[in-house]
Amino acid sequence: MNAPAMDPAKEPYLRPWLRRVWFFGRVGLLLLSIEACRFLVHRQHWEVLTPNPLFSALVASEVFLLGFLLNGVLTDYKEGEKLPGELASALECIALEVQGLPLLQPDAAVAGSLALLADFSEALLTWMQQAGPTLALLERLNDLQLSIEQLGCLYPAPLQARLLLELANIRRGVQRIDVIRSTTFVPSVYGMAYIGTGILTVGLVLSRIEPFAESLFFIGVICFLLIKLLLLINDLDNPFGAAQAMSVENVSLRPIADAVRRLQRAAEAG
Repeated sequence: MNAPAMDPAKEPYLRPWLRRVWFFGRVGLLLLSIEACRFLVHRQHWEVLTPNPLFSALVASEVFLLGFLLNGVLTDYKEGEKLPGELASALECIALEVQGLPLLQPDAAVAGSLALLADFSEALLTWMQQAGPTLALLERLNDLQLSIEQLGCLYPAPLQARLLLELANIRRGVQRIDVIRSTTFVPSVYGMAYIGTGILTVGLVLSRIEPFAESLFFIGVICFLLIKLLLLINDLDNPFGAAQAMSVENVSLRPIADAVRRLQRAAEAG
């Protein structure tokens, strides 16, 4: 038996907001630590660096690197936004075709296929929410395809082709989500971005910038933007990270949840 899938339509609105508050809280704690180090460096006269044009070039290169990363992860994120709707549409198209089969063949037994379809849709939603094993989900999809193919013998050839096409679209969508989850966008560039942000932060802390109060403000703003953007890029790299406690920006699974409810009603009606 599957664990009951969480319904995004009934999920409290406070939870995403709490995640975002915690996200900003983590950035705030890092900024407080940086500002405290800056204050200590100033008090101990450890300011060994003097800002020069090369320092501005370092900031510009780091911003360019983060822009490259953001552009790359947004491509997968925008594609990920489409996948729940496409999967829901394919599931419901199959259900409608199966439900319409008794109009052509009154003796056709479709209750089993509808039950398998509803069970797979619920397993799909649970997998997308909790990042379960992909192999188990694909095995359920194989069982569903065998059942649909048995019914397909009663359909005209064009309808058989449409059913197989929708099943292929579901399989393609599942595999694409699995690839997006398991692949990090250019890990070497991520490493460069983290190292560059760290070096830039250390350089800002050790720089001799007067007056001191203004230096605290500018260092805080620059570090906030760089750290916040770096963490955001890391989060956007997996738009299906709802199961991760630290993940904030995830695509909506409402289309799948709505399809699950409709398919369950269709299976109960037989």
